[in-house]
Amino acid sequence: MRPHVTLHTWLKVTRSGRFSSILACRNHTVQQVCSLIFGVQPVPRLSMKDTLQKDPEEVWIFGFGSIIYKQGFEYQRRVDGYIKGWRRVWYQGSTDHRGTEKLPGRTVTVIPDPEGTVWGSAFLLPGDLKQQKQHLEDLEHREKQYDGRERLDVYASDDDSEPALRNVLTFVATSKNVHWLGPASMESVAQQIAAATGPSGPNYEYLECLAEALWKAKVKEPELYELHARVKQIRKEMNGAENGKDTAIQHIAQNGVATQ
Repeated sequence: MRPHVTLHTWLKVTRSGRFSSILACRNHTVQQVCSLIFGVQPVPRLSMKDTLQKDPEEVWIFGFGSIIYKQGFEYQRRVDGYIKGWRRVWYQGSTDHRGTEKLPGRTVTVIPDPEGTVWGSAFLLPGDLKQQKQHLEDLEHREKQYDGRERLDVYASDDDSEPALRNVLTFVATSKNVHWLGPASMESVAQQIAAATGPSGPNYEYLECLAEALWKAKVKEPELYELHARVKQIRKEMNGAENGKDTAIQHIAQNGVATQ
């Protein structure tokens, strides 16, 4: 079993150099809307030659979901890239951001897949040890429903001969946490995403912003784009449905969704 590691230990280990100096975590186009809503500020991307780790005090966070388009924290640099041996899936339930206890939303996590790759973004945290620790504590709160922590190698989008960043920390959800929903048919997932909403907004907005970010980065992920298209279709049907019609979406919104 992987030992529990505190934020203080993460930073201490990184500074001591015992690991490879990196921690990583996790429009009017839709992209422009997301930027306006979430206050995302553009930061120049780095080339492969600029991303190889040199400073043992650097702290990096890798994200594969909302962190790509909604950081919510300051960062010094950004590297777009991917991890190997993992696959992005919509298995995690969200009751704190994109849904409720009665109708949880669905958000992405990653699961092991020997043939898989997951595109995302890595962010270099700014500041001294105290500031970096505060940023990580804020992320721990934001990702509190994600119970796993992994150290993964990140490969730059323009070169896969060697990792651009090593031993990077990312926040993942596992099947052991209470909010895990697991696999379901695409139709079931689409209906749930179309209906759910939470403190951070509607679930479909999360999907739209993620799909837009991946599309602009020319990431090949056909299942995600198919899901996005289906959710848009369902929402159009919802908006055009006759009053009082007992649609599947209305049933989910009124009665919740099974989590098994």
